[in-house]
Amino acid sequence: MKTVSAGFKTMLASNQALMACDLYTVTLLSGTVLYFTDAPTDITIGGHTYLHAYEGGTVPGFGRGPIKLAIGLQVESLQVDIHYDATTLIQSKTPGAFANAGGFDGARIQVDKFITTDFAVTTNGVVNLFTGVVSDVSAGSGKVTLNVSSDLVYLNAAFPRNYFLPQCNHALFDAGCGLSKASFAVSGTTTSGTATTITDTGLTQASGYFALGYVVITSGANAGLIRTVKGFASGVLTLLYPLPGACAAGDTFTVYPGCDKLQATCSGKFANLAHFRGFPYVPTPEVIELGQGTTAPTDNSGGGAGIGHGGIGRGPGGQFGNFKLQ
Repeated sequence: MKTVSAGFKTMLASNQALMACDLYTVTLLSGTVLYFTDAPTDITIGGHTYLHAYEGGTVPGFGRGPIKLAIGLQVESLQVDIHYDATTLIQSKTPGAFANAGGFDGARIQVDKFITTDFAVTTNGVVNLFTGVVSDVSAGSGKVTLNVSSDLVYLNAAFPRNYFLPQCNHALFDAGCGLSKASFAVSGTTTSGTATTITDTGLTQASGYFALGYVVITSGANAGLIRTVKGFASGVLTLLYPLPGACAAGDTFTVYPGCDKLQATCSGKFANLAHFRGFPYVPTPEVIELGQGTTAPTDNSGGGAGIGHGGIGRGPGGQFGNFKLQ
């Protein structure tokens, strides 16, 4: 059920010609809130000004797909498209570069419908159409697509939260890891490149430092594209997937290191052992199989002490049991 003001109901009942537009409120993980509209003019409502896109301006254009609402626990979703050109900016970056740098990751999107007799009349309020969190981002030439899921998506979270594995349960730079991604960003300039490699002789980090990380191209023909780094050695970034074309000399990029989630990496590479959430010292799972009758135990584990006559033993000291490591 949608809740509207009394003035909104009166307006609908007493007017045959009305104007409508969508209002987009984008709340980034940093807490910054951005306001946009698909109206032909800026809309000021609730103390906030929703910016509209126009030719030659710096404001991106927003559009969306159909909204489907479901009864029950089905996760509802909405596709939001952001259109831009070379002059369009979000926080001093093109929307494509902003998206590839993780700017929209985890952001909340609220879409409201504004209906009025005139865009200057804002006293009757709005109707909320959809509110959710960005679950997937894809950036292409001139358009960024955000897949927004309703809050029911949080019910799909894996439980238990932590698994008893040797590797860390956290993702690099997430809230549990605690490291700042910006602090590890390395800016570079292409010396030479191919579709699958970027060479910068100024990158002097140890071999493998950027492996499992990613690189964001910030200028040139590939500007705005992002690629996973498969390997790194002697200033050469080897990409997991090829670029549409080789980066030219002088093209700039930002590259981030990767993490294999091992304790030694957390301690030696990132000095972040206090936030390591792996369990490398959990013993190997073992299964004890009891023998039959008077069958003597098999020595599968080397020397050890048995547990009395007729007991289950680990090593030659045990009696009438069969101990196996699996």
